[in-house]
Amino acid sequence: MVLLIKYTLMYAMVLMLVALGGCFSEHSGVINIALEGIMTIGGLAGVIAVMLMPTTLPAIVIVLISVLAAGICGIAYAALLAFASVNLKADQTIGGTALNLLATALAMVIVKRFNGDQSSKMSYSNSAFMYNIGGVTVNVFLFIGLICLVFAILVLYKTKFGLRLRACGEHPQAADSVGINVYKMRWAGVLISGFLGGRRRPRLYCPRRTDLEL
Repeated sequence: MVLLIKYTLMYAMVLMLVALGGCFSEHSGVINIALEGIMTIGGLAGVIAVMLMPTTLPAIVIVLISVLAAGICGIAYAALLAFASVNLKADQTIGGTALNLLATALAMVIVKRFNGDQSSKMSYSNSAFMYNIGGVTVNVFLFIGLICLVFAILVLYKTKFGLRLRACGEHPQAADSVGINVYKMRWAGVLISGFLGGRRRPRLYCPRRTDLEL
């Protein structure tokens, strides 16, 4: 039972961050099909950041730098979808699918270049992300996920920004008629989804050395 709770929390919270990202994008009027690709690129950036940092650094520093690296790379990759969908008015489904396919190939090239050989495996220590609470091993994304959930609810339903974001998704013509820049709001929604989606680190499921195979 403890093992079931452990893995449920680990999977649920990590995926919830991606779902929250998709929620922001969807409310702005852009269907973010590229979330899988954003997860791949963001997760890869987080792992590389962990590998480049010395293990002597405090755990909180490793977590913060890794999360920021993953989030920033997620934003950069999501910007491709925003540019195609918002500025070029390209089909969102096709653009998102293309970015998903590109992400896997791009990750493979980056990993092999990073390793200096043809290996697609990366070994890293995720001990800085793991904590024991009452005999249950949880990762730091449990706390990050809960904080982001509360923050997302407040932003979407209790702020002017959230109201404008939802208006742009539900009725962009009405939003534009009252002076809201629909393009900017949709860009904001997609970039937020990129930050949240990018913070998913692949296979962050055990406190020992782990092989990441992309």
